[in-house]
Amino acid sequence: MKVIIDKDIKYFEDIIIALEGMDNINFVYLHQDEINNKTIEDAEVLFVRSGTKVDKSLLKNTQIKIVGSATAGHDHIDSNFLIKKNIEWFHAPGCNALSVINYVLSSISYLKKAGLFSKNDNVGIVGCGNIGFGLKKALDKLSIRNFSYDPYLDLDFLSDLNQIKNTSLLSLHVPYTKTGKFPTHNMINSKFIKDIENKILINTSRGGIVSEQEIIKNNKLRYISDVWENEPAPKKDIINYSLISTPHIAGHSYNGKINGTIFLIKELQRYIKLSTEIQKNNRDTISNTFLNTKISKTSKLEDYLEAYNIKDESDNFKFSYKHSSDNEFSNTFNKLRKSHLYRKDIY
Repeated sequence: MKVIIDKDIKYFEDIIIALEGMDNINFVYLHQDEINNKTIEDAEVLFVRSGTKVDKSLLKNTQIKIVGSATAGHDHIDSNFLIKKNIEWFHAPGCNALSVINYVLSSISYLKKAGLFSKNDNVGIVGCGNIGFGLKKALDKLSIRNFSYDPYLDLDFLSDLNQIKNTSLLSLHVPYTKTGKFPTHNMINSKFIKDIENKILINTSRGGIVSEQEIIKNNKLRYISDVWENEPAPKKDIINYSLISTPHIAGHSYNGKINGTIFLIKELQRYIKLSTEIQKNNRDTISNTFLNTKISKTSKLEDYLEAYNIKDESDNFKFSYKHSSDNEFSNTFNKLRKSHLYRKDIY
């Protein structure tokens, strides 16, 4: 059996060679730009990241039977086409939730240090899935007052959107959708932005959720963003305008990356029907060898900025972009993503 793996799925090869029951599998590691219809045509399994669009053009006339993505989101996967062709697919929801939470808390820690957020301010959380709910728990632990909104959930602690708009800082944790009862495409539009003037907005979801030109046009909202319209070539004006700008790396901690990889490997073992005993041995190997570093605990907001200095990351990103020509934007963005500072999560 042939398995194609995006070469940038972190630690995949390191883990695989340490496991039992994988000897008869031909693992082929390709760079993202090498994954195409021709290179995967005789493979049975395809493992990708968010940069690979998995659709008819990629999979037509191939032998692919299962697709996995080492990502929390799945908007790069044409699920309707895969279902129609009886191709099994999955992603790794929640794999980098703690990483994104750390990113947001590092941002808030920086804001507090810069005198832009105080202990009397409050936070509005839009979206209460793995990340949003985890952020709520972390803020509760830090005694930072917060309110959550999610139109798809019926939970006692949820607030309405107007109450969220009245908070000092809003953090977005929603999927990118164009359909459904509450589509998020361009959700943060001119009217929404007008309602939260002179406040702070953090976006770690997707670029298309926020109207960047309306942010700039309004010119009163402090914007922190890790995601952008037209990635990997976002526009310089929004990068420069934003208080904190980073190249889509909020979930790129050691813990977030390895969690996604382990999820893929777990599903692969299920697919090839490894025995229960071998799967148990492999779980022990992964736990003892790759998850043996404990995540640090903290009860202080300042520790998040100390563990991951988001201002330094932003300064580096803005400097690199400033000194890149228009035709170099994509390369600069992707290079910075791949060379992102190694960091471990705390909670």
